[in-house]
Amino acid sequence: MVRIHWRQLAILGVLAANAIWLTAALGVWLFVKYRRNFPDVRYVDLLLPSRWPAYRINEGNYYIAHADELLRKGEVNAALHQLRAGVARAPANARGRNTLAELYLACRRPDLARELMLDGLPHLPDDSAYLQSTFSLLLELQEDTRLLEVAERLLASPARTSIHSIAATYAATSAYYRGNYDHAEDLIGRHHLRDTPDGVTLLARIEWERGYPELALLRLNHLLERQPGYDGARALLAGFYRELGRAGELETAIIERLVSDPLAPAPRIDYLNLHHRRGNQARLERDAEAYLAQFQHDFPALLLLADFAANMGRPALARRVQQIFTDCRENNGAPALLVAEAHLVAGEYQAALALIADYTRDYPEWTRQFGPVFNGLQTVALYGLGKRDESRLHLDHLLTQKNLRAENLIAVSNRLAALGARDLAISALGRAVEADPLNQAALTNLLRLEIDTGNLAVLPDHLERYLKTRKPSREILSRAYTALGSDRNLFLPGQPGLLVSLRQTLAAAPR
Repeated sequence: MVRIHWRQLAILGVLAANAIWLTAALGVWLFVKYRRNFPDVRYVDLLLPSRWPAYRINEGNYYIAHADELLRKGEVNAALHQLRAGVARAPANARGRNTLAELYLACRRPDLARELMLDGLPHLPDDSAYLQSTFSLLLELQEDTRLLEVAERLLASPARTSIHSIAATYAATSAYYRGNYDHAEDLIGRHHLRDTPDGVTLLARIEWERGYPELALLRLNHLLERQPGYDGARALLAGFYRELGRAGELETAIIERLVSDPLAPAPRIDYLNLHHRRGNQARLERDAEAYLAQFQHDFPALLLLADFAANMGRPALARRVQQIFTDCRENNGAPALLVAEAHLVAGEYQAALALIADYTRDYPEWTRQFGPVFNGLQTVALYGLGKRDESRLHLDHLLTQKNLRAENLIAVSNRLAALGARDLAISALGRAVEADPLNQAALTNLLRLEIDTGNLAVLPDHLERYLKTRKPSREILSRAYTALGSDRNLFLPGQPGLLVSLRQTLAAAPR
């Protein structure tokens, strides 16, 4: 009888365990490679426990890269699933977090986008681009308290890094948006931002808001003497000149922007606007032709031109842009809709309706994609033709749709108000406020119309929201205070408390 020593048994056991481990790892490798669609998986990453964290990160990075391909194919739901899985496995992948946040915003889930970006900060402590993206999102969502909390935590570090400068700049910007100009100036001074382009630009905005336009202009001009290539200051300077009605200096500022960056489309659009306001048809047509020639392959730039044409009521120019898209086989409904809008602005309501009918018949996919825009244009066109009942029906249909954008509803309300349809405009703005409760543009326009029409039934509720916005208009607050203080409105719900809040806000607001 053959006797097996215990050492031999131990060796056999180890060999058997190793064989089982190798086989199991092979099975997992095959499963991951072919069933979980991760073709780049490495066998050694699954075999060695010390490599498992690296495997998980590599898998996450692969899912995120695959999501990009899915998005290019238009498979949004599949891309969303891949991105969520990828970010969970590779939490330090900044591109994955940014892309997933954009999808959350498109799906009307800003809360998920916000938390996703904030959760990524500990994983990307030295990524300045990611920090800027996070702060930009918080500013867009008016999450000023959260932004200041994050910024103060970063500013508590004694180190003076690019992260420190970014945090200070965004903290000051947030304070500015809240109308806390003293705090914004304190942050700019304490963190040595007075000589940075962003710091000087923000100080110029503060001086402008405080009623010192010449000082604001002086700051910007001094900045441009030192850094002539800083387009943000040039754009702001042009905007200030426009508001002051200083046409000569405005033209100079626009020309300087063109000279500084002749390949940028935005300054050229500003120049076209200047020609339009001056009624210089020949210069406008000549420069529009030059723009079309220069940007004939730049679709975003072409859309800027089509938007200009729509806002100025120039359907022929908008149609030129649409034809370029068609010739390039870009089946994009945006330029086509801008042609219809240009007809509306030009007062050619029947032509706009006919175009929308043609688009609905010939391009049903556009109807699905741009349904709310179609309804909005039809509402305005029908009212312009005097068909008020049909216009109301189209508006009612629009307001019942899901996932409406406040910006689209504001545009519709502005067009309706310009036609005298203030009741319809109020309905559109009311729905915009439901879609985006802190949208200051929607609330401002809604309150102005409610005060103008004496439609004060829901004014207290809208005012309470308005008082929570960053910088409520002093003019609107004063008019609301006068309207609510009238003897006719003594019994409006919450009137006494609102009057107190308005009086306090007006007393504290910068003049």
